[in-house]
Amino acid sequence: MDRVVWLIAGNKGGCGKSVMAKCLVEWLRASSHPVTVVDGDTRTPDVAAVFADTLPTHRFDLHDANGWPSFSDFLCTADQDGVVVSGHVVTNLPDGINDRAMLFFERFIRLVQAYGYTVRVLFVMNTLPDGLHFFGRLIQSFPSVTPVKNLCFGRVREFDHFDAAYGEEHGERCLLLPAMNTRIMQVVRDSVLSFADFVAQEGDGEAKSNFVYAKIVASDWRDSMIEALDDALYTD
Repeated sequence: MDRVVWLIAGNKGGCGKSVMAKCLVEWLRASSHPVTVVDGDTRTPDVAAVFADTLPTHRFDLHDANGWPSFSDFLCTADQDGVVVSGHVVTNLPDGINDRAMLFFERFIRLVQAYGYTVRVLFVMNTLPDGLHFFGRLIQSFPSVTPVKNLCFGRVREFDHFDAAYGEEHGERCLLLPAMNTRIMQVVRDSVLSFADFVAQEGDGEAKSNFVYAKIVASDWRDSMIEALDDALYTD
């Protein structure tokens, strides 16, 4: 797949879409794929902020009706050298995509597919039923949707609302995003670094022991995360 648009959606705000987007970027970079980062939530564009110094990053307000055509134009219009975007485009979608926005979403998928992109969707969820109907809407119109159980919200079997509604057909395709200590995840987020850069950084001073511990936890979690993406996406 030379040109892939990844769309990171979720069942509600705070389900871990930004974390999933950052993980996907790191997984793709670990395999030496060229990556472009698109943040569709201009209110809190934390994914773009993490990679702004190392990767091409762009922001489109995908809450707004004009945001989707602008995003489409970016993907489908050649630059002055006749080059269109290539490689993998990781797109973090905004929270609260409603039925009206879903129409733009579906049109966008059809358009970029016509321009030769493969589109893949990761649907990140917590254990609550809120917003799960969005997954049902996605799978009706688009076959390549990978459900993601964010295990920071519960164990695998505690996603009973998803399992009851969709598990029989889609349960075996779930990506299991490992849980990380909540406090350390917040430390990583506050650093505005990728997981790899957080683990690689040096630290000193009185808090060095806590810092080293945080890096060890983050490193172990990152290894588990890469393995989880290998298992779910290489075999998808």
